[in-house]
Amino acid sequence: MLLVSQVMLWVAVVALALAVLALARQVGVLHERIAPVGALALGRGPQTGESAPRLTVSTLAGGTAEVGGPTPSGPLRLLFFVSPTCPICKSLLPTVKAFAQSERLDLLLIGDGDADQQREMARRYGIELERFANAPEVGRAFQVAKLPYAVLIGETGVIVAQGLVNSREHLESLVTAHELGLRSVQEYLAQRASHSA
Repeated sequence: MLLVSQVMLWVAVVALALAVLALARQVGVLHERIAPVGALALGRGPQTGESAPRLTVSTLAGGTAEVGGPTPSGPLRLLFFVSPTCPICKSLLPTVKAFAQSERLDLLLIGDGDADQQREMARRYGIELERFANAPEVGRAFQVAKLPYAVLIGETGVIVAQGLVNSREHLESLVTAHELGLRSVQEYLAQRASHSA
């Protein structure tokens, strides 16, 4: 009886080991099939690889800021389009601020609408007023139709990545696309599909 129980125990151990190996293989297959998370690039306005519209805008601090053209304080400028009435924008602001600092990006928030609401939003989330412009003309120039939207501009004033962002992963995808020399995650997926076909 003891011998039979030992044999059954070893059969169970081997069966469990095979099940774990099969599950590990399936996890690997799913990992390969899942597309990377990335900002969704829209087909409107100036596209990646084109010069960003060059505008001078007023900041909430009363000064001016340049959009487009060479970046003043770093190799990349992040334009982040927000609204005080956008709940995703507000929840993402601390992440955007920390991300811009960690990646050494020159951050400029762009809003339109009531300046007092924007000042309150900037105060609540610790955004410097000189980093926030109430400039609907910038949204029109980039043809931003949905928020939150981000545009990454290179040191020469060329758009290097852009898209809708709802998470830190979306923000990171903009920098990653730039580092890989891609226009967007959609371009990466198209290249991947053509290589696997």
